[in-house]
Amino acid sequence: MQKYVADELTETEFSQLWNALRQPGHREAWTVFMHQVWEQQGAGMQGEDLKKESLANVMKVLHEGKRRGMIKKLSWWAAAACMIGLSAGAFLFNAKKNTPAVELAQAVTPKTPIRPGGNHAMLTLADGSVIELDSAANGVLGQQGNAKVVKLANGKLAYDHNGQRGGEVVYNTMRTPRGGQYQVTLPDGSKVWLNAASSITYPTAFTGKERRVKITGEVYFEVNSLNAQSPFYVNIMSEEGKQKDELVVLGTSFNVNAYDNEDVVKTSLLEGKVLILRQEQKIPITVGYQARMGEIIEMERADMEEVTAWKDGYFKFSQANIGLVMRQAERWYDIETDFPRGIPSDAFSGTLPRHVSLEQFLQILVYSDINAVIKDRRVIVNSK
Repeated sequence: MQKYVADELTETEFSQLWNALRQPGHREAWTVFMHQVWEQQGAGMQGEDLKKESLANVMKVLHEGKRRGMIKKLSWWAAAACMIGLSAGAFLFNAKKNTPAVELAQAVTPKTPIRPGGNHAMLTLADGSVIELDSAANGVLGQQGNAKVVKLANGKLAYDHNGQRGGEVVYNTMRTPRGGQYQVTLPDGSKVWLNAASSITYPTAFTGKERRVKITGEVYFEVNSLNAQSPFYVNIMSEEGKQKDELVVLGTSFNVNAYDNEDVVKTSLLEGKVLILRQEQKIPITVGYQARMGEIIEMERADMEEVTAWKDGYFKFSQANIGLVMRQAERWYDIETDFPRGIPSDAFSGTLPRHVSLEQFLQILVYSDINAVIKDRRVIVNSK
């Protein structure tokens, strides 16, 4: 990397460096290194406009197909703009062509940029009243049975029983809109994260021999296993209220993706033990595997970092087609997508933060053979 900055790399060495950068484990070291170089050599010299100009030059070279040795022939600061100048700060690779895709969109910028989602959710109380959690002040929001509903900092919700148990069991429902996410700590201490367009219905106190919740959309769980005698059940529901599947959980961390517009329900196990309950069978999921729960259940190894990326604040794609990529964009940016010529077959791999605007998302995701145009809150995607 030091030889790269000094422009002393041979073509062979540059090729080796570029190949190394494709490995996720090396990308962080590269980013840290380039930030150090930028601060040391570029302080007071490179303004934001020049960074953008440098990046535009890099994009132009890529678009013209002059990829071999391209970055090596640019000054260190232009290459740094390529690597870290975008607030997205990420690389994606076209899996079919195996080439870096930095110029990725031809987007018409709307009058008002489309911002990413955030901590937005609605809480429906037992009496049917609804609280907009993102606009509610921190503190006690109300009383539900023996529990106080408390809004914490950083977009979290919790239930405080203050040592009281028993009493009437009532149910609350938390629902996130498209463009929303939220976290709730259930009465038993289990932690739950809701992705966009998702919901969870739960009692404000777990008093019986089991703990049971209902979910839609995508939800990540860290189930409290302190009460081993009270198994935790998850009823996976459609938006219309039809049960798709059921899980029994024995203290664990897992992710359920059950959006109606995905082909199957996917349950991914990070640690602990989860059983799928189907037709009086109990089918275990192995740690590190994902259960694809269609008419039949298939188990396959899964990249858990990719599965939980949404919870940790970024997108991660591995050989993902543009249809899957844009479905995630639809839910996070609250947009619609049209594919007038059908969905392209190209696959993408890479990461980027979820705080980027839609325009930045498209610049990263749509490689040079695809044209994406934004009209109001609709994205039209066409192959060139």
